[in-house]
Amino acid sequence: MYEGTLVRLRAFDNGDLMPALRISNDYAVMRSASGGILYPATVDDQARAMNQQTNYTSGEYQFAIETLTDRKFIGQCGFTGISWKNRRGEIAIMLDRDAQGKGYGTDAVQCLCRFGFEELNLHKIKAVVFAFNQAAVRCYEKCGFVKEGVLQDEVYREGKYHDAIQMALIRTEG
Repeated sequence: MYEGTLVRLRAFDNGDLMPALRISNDYAVMRSASGGILYPATVDDQARAMNQQTNYTSGEYQFAIETLTDRKFIGQCGFTGISWKNRRGEIAIMLDRDAQGKGYGTDAVQCLCRFGFEELNLHKIKAVVFAFNQAAVRCYEKCGFVKEGVLQDEVYREGKYHDAIQMALIRTEG
């Protein structure tokens, strides 16, 4: 539905269930994507999560990410929360480990920001990135995000606390 140079953002479909479950149960992916307890997801868990994403969902807009060349599902991204009064939204992205480092994430974030600014009429888009996830920090910086601050000891992972970086992109009018 929304295309970049490498990826398309679209609604989830039934064929995405098992690839999405594989990503959700990949510790290497989830350790950098979720601040919650990393616990295996079941097929039912994943189906429920995907079925909650409809065009009638208010305040949260999630997309499947597929490659333009072979239409392969490689992850998901979206707005995890929106403040309509303040015209501000927070985004997140999660890519299959095999798709990382190939420019897909940057392209998906750019598409998502275009959707946020041009369709949702947002003024500011935020992202919180774990400081140890330097690849994600570089991705957001390539997309024009700037570091706004450090959230100290924000996430407990692998027996210790880690900082998170608050990043944002503000729409330039005109």
